[in-house]
Amino acid sequence: MISSKTAAMICYGLAISPMLVGGLVYAISHSYMSYHAAATTYRWQELAPGVQILFRAMLNGAGSLMLLTALTLILLLIIPFRQNEKWSFWAIPVIGISAMLITIRAAILVSFNTAANPPWVGLLPVIGLFMIGLFLSYKKTDKK
Repeated sequence: MISSKTAAMICYGLAISPMLVGGLVYAISHSYMSYHAAATTYRWQELAPGVQILFRAMLNGAGSLMLLTALTLILLLIIPFRQNEKWSFWAIPVIGISAMLITIRAAILVSFNTAANPPWVGLLPVIGLFMIGLFLSYKKTDKK
């Protein structure tokens, strides 16, 4: 049977994975996604070059920040969390949930005000994984 701390690390790893992948996708993207096109009502090729540069800068910047957040969380898991630094038990979920709430808020704004359908509902389980990880971090295990 795995320890609750190991289970917490697994939950955190599962929560960080979409942040890492999504951040990387946006950080290296050369155009916007199909739901961005639905929101703007323009295909990427129809945008003026300056507008394309602006969108690319914003998407790449947001992706880079998400990538940085994911890498920071990984570092927190590898060093202070494994060394039982209690502050890291809170820091990891607070940082992760905050990043997800910012992302979800932006996606909901687009979803409710345009014809676009960004995949924000799929981010809700990530918040759940961070919350489960927090609970498991503090769970006492029986020692025989």
